[in-house]
Amino acid sequence: MLKKFIVSMVLVLLLTGLTGIHAEAAIGRNEVAFGDQSWDSVQFLHRVMGYILKHGYDMEPVYNFSESMPSLIGLERGDNHIILEVWVEARQEWWDNAREAGKVKGFGKVFPNAPSGLYVPSYLVKGDPERGIEPLAPDLVSVFDLPRYQHLFTDPEDTSRGRVYNAVSGWAANERYMKKFEGYKVDGKPLKDFFNLFDPGSQTALNAAIRGSHDKGRPIVAYYWEPTPLLGELDMILLKEPDYDEKVFRETFLCQNPAFSVEKAANAEWVRKNPEVVHLLENFHLSLEKTNEVLAWMESHDNDPNKAAIWFLKNDQPLWRPWIDDPEVIASVEKALEKEKIQD
Repeated sequence: MLKKFIVSMVLVLLLTGLTGIHAEAAIGRNEVAFGDQSWDSVQFLHRVMGYILKHGYDMEPVYNFSESMPSLIGLERGDNHIILEVWVEARQEWWDNAREAGKVKGFGKVFPNAPSGLYVPSYLVKGDPERGIEPLAPDLVSVFDLPRYQHLFTDPEDTSRGRVYNAVSGWAANERYMKKFEGYKVDGKPLKDFFNLFDPGSQTALNAAIRGSHDKGRPIVAYYWEPTPLLGELDMILLKEPDYDEKVFRETFLCQNPAFSVEKAANAEWVRKNPEVVHLLENFHLSLEKTNEVLAWMESHDNDPNKAAIWFLKNDQPLWRPWIDDPEVIASVEKALEKEKIQD
């Protein structure tokens, strides 16, 4: 009996040890986990970084999909290693606490501050000779110019006023613009006396309204933001509001919306173990214009972030090479890209 017990225990220990080895191998020492989320730009950015880390640093990228807050908590815990789009103002308390606790390290902005507000098609202001469109509102620069052009934006359900497509109900911007249109005045009258704020009901409906008007060369004024595939594809102009003032915005919203700071972040412990990627994290960046351009390309190519990442890396090498401080890494990435076939 004793002999059988010892043999059994040895087998158990061996199996336990093998299971542990297998688990460690499954996780992988060179694995890098991205906190993927639901919007296009973060998925694209993660695939760009993932491709470079795979082919330049011998790391295997994994994309853990979840909503924003669970993804950030995963970054803090170490389940995720990198998130390249942290919209700081939307998660300010978490951002401050995670960095102060030394669990998350910030690496600066991934692109310049992201704007939002009321947009109009550029052909309204500048015209479009190729489409035979005259500039119907050549002096339309700010929200205070809108009443002068009210007739261009007639609300089909209330022809005495114009229509402005507001943010979707439930978004913070929806209520914000209701208050702005009560507070912004032209000739002593609030903008709400000139325009109805129309709730499109969903982002899909908002996109369809903007795209439909743009395709037909019709006037429209609508809430939107950058970077997005839609503004990468369509030439739109952001209407001016009074310069942003933190106190004014906090109390009345009667100024330009604050531009969001969009930061790169990584798990601090993972960074400590992988110091060779610090230069890449610090220098990784894109312009809003380039991000919009790539997102528009991505939307017309199956919404595939992997294809978009490869397309960007193949076509914008002068942009991304300076992110990397090791010529051998650059050469490895370029060698991998030579094998990729992406149709423009």
